[in-house]
Amino acid sequence: MLTRFDWERAADLVLHFLWPLSCPVCGKLGSPLCRECLLDLVGGEPGKISCSECLGPYPCTVHPGAFPVRSLTSFGGLSRELVHRLKYGSQKCLGKPIGDLMGRRFQAPGRVILVPVPLHRGSGRAFNQSMEIARGISRAWGCTAAEKLAWKTRRPSQVGLSPGLRRKLPQDSITWKGAIGRGLPVILVDDVCTTGATLRVAAGAVMTAGSRVEGAVVWALAGTS
Repeated sequence: MLTRFDWERAADLVLHFLWPLSCPVCGKLGSPLCRECLLDLVGGEPGKISCSECLGPYPCTVHPGAFPVRSLTSFGGLSRELVHRLKYGSQKCLGKPIGDLMGRRFQAPGRVILVPVPLHRGSGRAFNQSMEIARGISRAWGCTAAEKLAWKTRRPSQVGLSPGLRRKLPQDSITWKGAIGRGLPVILVDDVCTTGATLRVAAGAVMTAGSRVEGAVVWALAGTS
């Protein structure tokens, strides 16, 4: 007589045959990333809100004009492994579950448009991991996610650069592309925030185009100024 475990195992094998995926955390078949594993990773904390200028607590008395950067976890261990699998392992399917959890943990600030930080020009990646995260958030918030930003010139990857070099990012490095929807503030989306430099430059491009930045949401916060 088959037990419940046998039936569940058989169902997992069928799912794996139809969709050859497995959770990178627990190994469950037929699942790109278990919600239970994600919840265990981030715990019950609602996330962190940081100043976009110094990554200190928000609101910031030193930078009253800064926008809030919401992060769900710190960058290290399993959270870092998931980002690396998403970005460099081409596991595109991880983006939406991560974004969906972010969207459920962070309250939607009214009607907004989600705009991911763009891939660098000349990037060898087949997709923008930040856009995949934004799509997951958009499902939870019921809003639009669109790739509206682009780098003006080719820039080397910032991976491995010191925080000081990361901050030396020209303010006009990113530009807005296409029409801008009037009346809809922008929420920037990225996978990891290290110094906030890219988010600040992206925000500058949004404001130059005539819109405003309501804030940014990122999966992980990697460091402080």
